[in-house]
Amino acid sequence: MREHEGNNLNRDHGKKLMSFSFNGKNFEIRTTDHTYEHLERRYDLNIVCGNIVALGKERLYDYADRGEDIAIIDRDNDMTVIITFEGSQIRIRTVIDKSNVWVRKGTRIFNLKKGGF
Repeated sequence: MREHEGNNLNRDHGKKLMSFSFNGKNFEIRTTDHTYEHLERRYDLNIVCGNIVALGKERLYDYADRGEDIAIIDRDNDMTVIITFEGSQIRIRTVIDKSNVWVRKGTRIFNLKKGGF
């Protein structure tokens, strides 16, 4: 069982950065208040959220169903976005200001390229 399953998540916890949908399936990108303050000072949140949406419909659907942890590496902006899927919520865990990173075992890694993955 994934960490998020069966633990009565507070769907309103933290700050909602954006919501979007693909073919009627809704997603929210959220982060904790503390992480939001850090992100807002250091990063362009449009780029951070854009990197998540760039995963595309099929990956978003699949990861939402499985509760995956994902590292999105953006070499053009020299950053890595670490996210966790909690159903249709996508939680930003952290953003690292480099693209050469180590991630914990079990985390899926995607290299963002101009024009997609």
